[in-house]
Amino acid sequence: VRHCETAETAIVICGHRHRLQGVGRLVAAFGAWSSPDRTAIILSTVSARRVERRRPRAMSPRADVMEQLPYILAGIVLMTLQPVLVTLSQNAQGHLDYSPISSTLLTESAKIGISLVMLCSSKAPVSVSGAEMLQYAVPAFIYFVNNNLVFVILGHVDATTFQLLSQLKTVFTGILFRVFLSRHLSIFQYLAIVQLACGTATSQIPLCSGPAQVEGRSSALGVLLSVLSCLLSAFGGIYSEKLLKDKPKDSIHWQNIQLYSWGIAFNLLGVAVQKGSNPLGSGFFGGLRGWAWAVILNNALNGLAISAILKYADNIARVYAHACAMLVTMVLSIFLFAQTPSAQLLVAIAMVSASAVQYNLRQPEPVSAAASAYHNVPSGEEGRE
Repeated sequence: VRHCETAETAIVICGHRHRLQGVGRLVAAFGAWSSPDRTAIILSTVSARRVERRRPRAMSPRADVMEQLPYILAGIVLMTLQPVLVTLSQNAQGHLDYSPISSTLLTESAKIGISLVMLCSSKAPVSVSGAEMLQYAVPAFIYFVNNNLVFVILGHVDATTFQLLSQLKTVFTGILFRVFLSRHLSIFQYLAIVQLACGTATSQIPLCSGPAQVEGRSSALGVLLSVLSCLLSAFGGIYSEKLLKDKPKDSIHWQNIQLYSWGIAFNLLGVAVQKGSNPLGSGFFGGLRGWAWAVILNNALNGLAISAILKYADNIARVYAHACAMLVTMVLSIFLFAQTPSAQLLVAIAMVSASAVQYNLRQPEPVSAAASAYHNVPSGEEGRE
């Protein structure tokens, strides 16, 4: 305004320079609507747009999604294969011939081996800190309990129900995000959580008539263990995401090595505690055949994929990947295990899928006061009144 004769001229110059829409309407109404406060609002709106044009462009949301997409897709495929491979590795009686502890130890060893190879290939700098390494013991212990719990759960529920109940991770993740990380959730996300809980409950509605329950299987026990597993998984995921993102310049391979080293330590401790009950069964490698080795390799790659999702995306992307894996698992179970999905299961899958999409929808950003004033400038006779 100081460099122009009138404020109206300043608006014309800025409007011509940046080709703002509606400048003619503003100029026409300015004479009957002018006041110091309103002039400041209009000019601040124009100035804000001018500064925004000169500001360097940040990475677009589409670019972020394209960067995260490979890790999310890998997680979907590997999480889909996990319950299917465990089921295929069972014997005719539905039990495992190999020790879950042996499988977990070999899985953690495979993770460290792959991470070491990747770390040496990347030649990334490594900083060793005793206090930092102790922090990785917390999620490692949680994963130790949860990884062994999966084998027990799959002995009481089928693969599709396991994936469906796993969507409770979203509920616990949202709650723990709010409690521990002070993450804000919109009303739509809260509604998505409620819808998710209803979907998982729908899957447990019994059929009016159906086959008798397999001896040795307890659906109620499987549901309770699945809820516990989801709670542990959500807390471990939140803690791991915090550790991975607190030092973004650290190599993810070095961070994985620290985490999985504790995993091996806890599993060896578990073997020592259960030594009297022969936890390894017929030996460390006893019962490990084709499908069992496939389970070990898949679990190792799945753990690495989840770490990448937590570091480069977030826990919401992780649970959304679980939702996609649930749908694919249902299709695979129909062809591999001759399972017929019930009406309750189909409704539950639809509700869980809709909930996952709604939870991840981006909400519109609030309009600033200056922009609101710009769009609400009166024109014509209304401005003169």
